[in-house]
Amino acid sequence: MNYKVSAVSPTKELITIGQILSEVGDYACTVLDKEHLSFSRKCANRLKKVVGELASRGSIKSQDDLYEIQKGNAASADLSTMTIDELHKLYRQWPIRHQERLNEGREHMTYYYEGQIVIELQSRKPATKDERLKIDYCNATYSNELDNMSFIFSCPVETDTEKIYPDRTKEYSSDELAELIKRYSHYTDIAEREILIEYVDIALDMLGRNGCNHESHRLRTEVADLRQRDVIRVPEWIAPS
Repeated sequence: MNYKVSAVSPTKELITIGQILSEVGDYACTVLDKEHLSFSRKCANRLKKVVGELASRGSIKSQDDLYEIQKGNAASADLSTMTIDELHKLYRQWPIRHQERLNEGREHMTYYYEGQIVIELQSRKPATKDERLKIDYCNATYSNELDNMSFIFSCPVETDTEKIYPDRTKEYSSDELAELIKRYSHYTDIAEREILIEYVDIALDMLGRNGCNHESHRLRTEVADLRQRDVIRVPEWIAPS
């Protein structure tokens, strides 16, 4: 909010500031209390100055341009090899990833992958103000998405219960995954719901590779049960044997 907007402000910084003000301000105005509405108005006033300066440079035509998502691969095998700029771009491609998940029949109301990007960004030391702003953008919008899911699913973002987080470097057996999915199918907070969805993703990838066999019976049953109980979205090709 204290960023000085002027003719000498670097364009890249102004674009990132505009993205923060627009998206955080949009979220704040959905919470109908005096504090959030006041903050939303402050964001809107600051945003007008940013948009005006960027428009005068020909960098954007309107505020809508700040929401534009760059095309390209919306996933990465190794986040640790990416720059802060690349991670920021990858984070902002979440609508593409969510649509891909929806097309595959997987649960799309999840931000666990974006959470992984945020964790990676938090381990970085920004070299410029623009990199600092890009990290701030991802931190702020991710926090807002968790709060939004907390409201939608009527449970806290996170409680103090001990959790078993997925380990993508580990080779899980079908029975291990089945037990973990059963455990988190009765999630008590958003963090556990995100854990459940990632375990289900690992299970779906395993079942897709190995096909349906006797060893996967329990796992298929646990995953199919999630759809039957309307816990999360599961592809139609998953059915108990």
